[in-house]
Amino acid sequence: MIAGDPAATGRPGLLGSVWPFWVLFSAIYLMLRWPFVATGRFIDPDDELRLVQMRDLLAGQSWFDLHQYRIDPPGGVVMHWSRLVDAPLAAVQLLLRPLLGPALAEQIATVIVPLGTFAVILFLLSRLAARLVDRDLAGYCAVIAGVSFPLASQVLPTRIDHHGWQIAAALAALLGLVDRAPRRGGALAGLSIAVGMAISLELLPIAALFGAVLLLQALRGAEGRERIGAFLLAVWAGSVTAFALTRGTDLTNYCDAVSPVYLAAMTIVCAAGSSTAVFPRLTMPAYLLILAASGGLALAAIAAINPQCLAGPFSSLDPLLGTLWYDRVAEGRPLFTMNGVLVTQWLVPPLMGLGAALVLWRRASGADRALWLDYALVLAGTVLLGVVVTRSMALAAAFAAVPVAWLVRDAAQNLPKRRGIGQWAMSLAVPVLAIMPALPAQFALTGVEALSAAPAKATAGAQPRAGNAPLQAQDLAAIGNLPRATIFATFDIGPTLLRTTHHSVVATGHHRGAVPMRDVMVAFIADPAAARHIVVRHKARYVILAPDLPEISNYREFAPRGLAVRLADGEIPDWLVPVPSATTARVKTFAVRY
Repeated sequence: MIAGDPAATGRPGLLGSVWPFWVLFSAIYLMLRWPFVATGRFIDPDDELRLVQMRDLLAGQSWFDLHQYRIDPPGGVVMHWSRLVDAPLAAVQLLLRPLLGPALAEQIATVIVPLGTFAVILFLLSRLAARLVDRDLAGYCAVIAGVSFPLASQVLPTRIDHHGWQIAAALAALLGLVDRAPRRGGALAGLSIAVGMAISLELLPIAALFGAVLLLQALRGAEGRERIGAFLLAVWAGSVTAFALTRGTDLTNYCDAVSPVYLAAMTIVCAAGSSTAVFPRLTMPAYLLILAASGGLALAAIAAINPQCLAGPFSSLDPLLGTLWYDRVAEGRPLFTMNGVLVTQWLVPPLMGLGAALVLWRRASGADRALWLDYALVLAGTVLLGVVVTRSMALAAAFAAVPVAWLVRDAAQNLPKRRGIGQWAMSLAVPVLAIMPALPAQFALTGVEALSAAPAKATAGAQPRAGNAPLQAQDLAAIGNLPRATIFATFDIGPTLLRTTHHSVVATGHHRGAVPMRDVMVAFIADPAAARHIVVRHKARYVILAPDLPEISNYREFAPRGLAVRLADGEIPDWLVPVPSATTARVKTFAVRY
């Protein structure tokens, strides 16, 4: 069966086919992440700073005030994150606090919210499966989503940043794209894209991709024009509403978030696109001319209001920050800069999904054929985007879940019909490649490493290094016992210090604080005498770093005689005094001598 039954999405039992898998995978995720849940640790600094932002909200900071006042005090740094993501975290806490107390309520919220996001994702996938194929495919979709590392890594317990909600918003937009009712589908897609961009402007390329596919639908006929008209109107209305609900009177023209400069451009394009639906007899050349003109006017509006936004949200980033920080953020780099095992695990399932979508397109007929073509185009565009920016592979994995699930089910159903070992092997290869495509590469890599290992290099007195491991409770407790102060710390431990202590920090790895970020980098790569002036200017009382974390390795590569490397190697300038009570095996703490 290829074409879905439109009524199937509303039949009872659709949720019943996915909730057991949600329970199963939630239990697995919780078991895997339990060491972090139990000890209150996080892997990603963004999750930690999200928690700090939510705490400030619950402590009385205004809903519309997105300053993080403990970064670069006293003025603080305005965060580019949306309150839409804070809302469910805060709601769960407020509900549980009277029963469990603030600490336990917070701990449970960091589990419930990402797993709840996963439930939303599975529900949307079940609706897509029912609409495009049949309702019985929903369970297969749940399994494929549950074992997809790019997707699952965004909904694990303690993963409270915005990426999981962006996946949900993109899936809802895809559901609207394949809705057989053009206006309803366009409105759903547009509203979902608006919410996704309000959460983070990272979804802007996906919005452009959906717009391009919807334009192709418009070229097919009047229904396509209705859909894109509804889409554009919903994008504009949803964006204006989300801005009013989360930004209030903040009319600053930021380039990294939906702000007045983008709303002005949206108004022009959406007004032109929506108005064309009123004139069904408008010729195609005239229709395209109106859309092209509106696009040109929108770009002109951006150029007039804030031309910097035409070059992208990071165009004005200091070159030093780009070299030592932004270009080294793994999720923002091209996929092929990662190791081969990771590339295989992340890329093969979406490519399988793309191939399956094309097969379904060729087998379908009528309106279903067009829907599968649109689906394949969106998936192909998302895969290409994921190759360029690794974090987008989570969206590609989510979009690929339905066609991959169909491919796996088809292989399983046809397995009894196979004759010969070759056919059996090919059928079994489909689910293996869908679930663990990197397994052969991992075995090969492990074998190469084993053959090339050099046991003689291990010396009797060698001490294991902690590498990327987060700071331990004893490290943070020692720092937390120091009098409240501003700390000059490396980016990689800044959010952890904000979450676990009462201290402030000069900077964290978040680009809105570009000026203090540059100061921290310049100080750590500079000669100690020059670094002192920067540290004193920020009125920092302590300098803290963890020598075995990657940031110090970056400084060692860039400035082997800079302050950070000298401190890591035990060379202490006369204006810094070691603080033994706050120095551990992981962390070095120094008091600034004024």
